[in-house]
Amino acid sequence: MTEGADPPLFGRFADVLGHDRAISALRRAVRTDRPHHAYLLLGPRGVGKRTIASALTSSLLCERSQGEACGDCPACSKLRQSAHTGLMQVTPGGKANIIGVDAIAEIQRKLSYRRLEGDHRIVVVHDAGAMNDSAQNKLLKTLEEPPDGTVLILCALHPGQLLQTVRSRCQKIGLGVVPTDDIERWLIDAHGATETAARQAAIGAQGIPGTALDLLDPEIGAERREHIALLGRALSGDRSSIAETVSMVDRDKLACAQTLTFLQELLRDAMVRGVPSDVPLAHPELELTGPLTQLTPRSLAKHALAIEDVQEKLTRNVHPGGLMEALLDELTGA
Repeated sequence: MTEGADPPLFGRFADVLGHDRAISALRRAVRTDRPHHAYLLLGPRGVGKRTIASALTSSLLCERSQGEACGDCPACSKLRQSAHTGLMQVTPGGKANIIGVDAIAEIQRKLSYRRLEGDHRIVVVHDAGAMNDSAQNKLLKTLEEPPDGTVLILCALHPGQLLQTVRSRCQKIGLGVVPTDDIERWLIDAHGATETAARQAAIGAQGIPGTALDLLDPEIGAERREHIALLGRALSGDRSSIAETVSMVDRDKLACAQTLTFLQELLRDAMVRGVPSDVPLAHPELELTGPLTQLTPRSLAKHALAIEDVQEKLTRNVHPGGLMEALLDELTGA
């Protein structure tokens, strides 16, 4: 557990953008009061895992729920104030930004107590891929023999971040990207964006609502453009930009994961530019130069697979800076 109060975790399924099939199944489980004892929400950062975890938590703890939290009952009010005893949250912490065995032991200790309110107790593990092997093995006991009324919700980027023994005991819900048009309409209707700003953010987000929302923020958008420009220079073979990129992600897996996503988007843009296509570019403002521009779409696709390989390796105990340096050397032919 991290120190300090956990952030509020209240929401409704109506707040979720996209993922209709998953939401329909979860609503049905709530209405029939037959939730699975453990869910594993999988998908890229910003795709909606936290929103879904909030909606599922709220609908299960709500005193008047018929598949959706009412928002007005005492239980919903407590969730809004992070004061409901039936909710426990686990997030990465410490210098290593991991979830260790002590955090899981603390959850198990609390679950051993008698339930004080409601029919369920919910444990939400944010960034579950940050659990080390000891923590995951510790969690197995709860996954195998959950106390009555307990529902665990694990959120992770990729199934490979978790041990197979953990994955096999959860109901897996894969969350894909959301259509660009849906994101654009959501930004306009729910967040007051102009049509032009919404369209640009929706295209740049590549199907990730959270990213689209970030792109509406001028400061975040500017930082993202600077990051993309740096990667463009690195991919052109500029050694100082490669060194700066490696330094940026050194010992920071989250920064490395974000950089890998941007690299994928730039390679995709290079492929789109290389063939007749109506597919919109993720970064139309940046045109790559250097070795990558001489490659065929097939060769670019092989490089994209190399990035996926690094993403998988990032789930292990590795040095992000070393992985990034080797990848950029491969991509630029150094």
